Amino acid sequence: MVLKSVLVIVVALLLILQLPILLIAAQESGPTLTTDRDFYLASDIVRFSVSGLQPDSNYILQVLYHDSVVYSIEFHSSSDESTPPEIYWNSTSNPSGTYMVQLLDAEGGVIAGDIFGLVEVNKYEFLPDESIIIMGGGVEPYSTVIMMVSDRSIIFNGSVTADENGEFQVIVPIPFNTTYGGYQLMIYSKGLEFDPDLVFNIFVNSTLSNLVDIIDIDLTTLIEAISEINITIQQSILAKLQNALKKIEQAEHHLLLNQTHVARNMLNAAENILNACINEINAQSGKHIDDETAASINLSLREVMKKLEVCKSSLDKPHGKQKQSNGTLDNDGVSVNNANNSKGKGKPSDGSGNQDDKDKRNQNDNNGRGRGRGRTQK
Repeated sequence: MVLKSVLVIVVALLLILQLPILLIAAQESGPTLTTDRDFYLASDIVRFSVSGLQPDSNYILQVLYHDSVVYSIEFHSSSDESTPPEIYWNSTSNPSGTYMVQLLDAEGGVIAGDIFGLVEVNKYEFLPDESIIIMGGGVEPYSTVIMMVSDRSIIFNGSVTADENGEFQVIVPIPFNTTYGGYQLMIYSKGLEFDPDLVFNIFVNSTLSNLVDIIDIDLTTLIEAISEINITIQQSILAKLQNALKKIEQAEHHLLLNQTHVARNMLNAAENILNACINEINAQSGKHIDDETAASINLSLREVMKKLEVCKSSLDKPHGKQKQSNGTLDNDGVSVNNANNSKGKGKPSDGSGNQDDKDKRNQNDNNGRGRGRGRTQK
């Protein structure tokens, strides 16, 4: 009797010791649901992998955005194998952000799930002085998201803290002196010590003609602003600025004719006129123009003159005589780097821009988030 009791106790202890292993095995054999990547560009196809299903059973797969179901599909697992046919979702027309995909059984209970992010950029071809805007989700809540633009070395970057939903928006201005050409835009959500989560191509169309045109627009905007200021020397300042604007427009014309030496003379003449304007404002500051207004106008004029210096230094560069970009921009092969997880890897696309900048000057991206430039009619 004692021996029998001992055997019962031993068996019970063995079952207790094996219970965690049995539980783990049960969990491992349960249904799993994953996406093929962690991050997607908005409008990408999101593919789902499901395993561990019960044969000959009904299931529902749902995609949720902010707790709202945006996609749902019912499927039936086969009787001889648990793997269903390929299931995917076309994310076109859906906003960037954090998404959840979940698997429901026939009773409506959630039995598996995963999280992924949709990321979008306001556009892929930019002019200097415009801003790259990246919006997305799928990162850890309150984590730091870094955006880096590079062509072999780091050109410029920006960072932002994701919100409680793991969603973010990063805005990085493109410096006026950014070199013409293609760049890689990289998104990091786990830190720079890891590989980027997304890598895709943008193009900065900073031909000399475009640079001069941007100065034209800036100076036109300044003239319009000064026209609304009630100061004694307004007409004198406006006359000088209009004269400088005329020289800049003449420079644009000569650049189109590949007459760079004449264009340089026009830019020098414009710079001299702007210098004279600054000298006049300084002389009249505190007399016929208040100090604050004088400082504000002079700051704007100096910014224009800095840009003129960039243009003059670009005259001897190969892209200085070009009006159009001379390549193709391809982001169909967006690279998704998953070196630190089990999901699939992509390859970076390669390419550059091939769009007429004049046609694009007043056009924003499809979502209306780009910083487009309008040309004042003269």
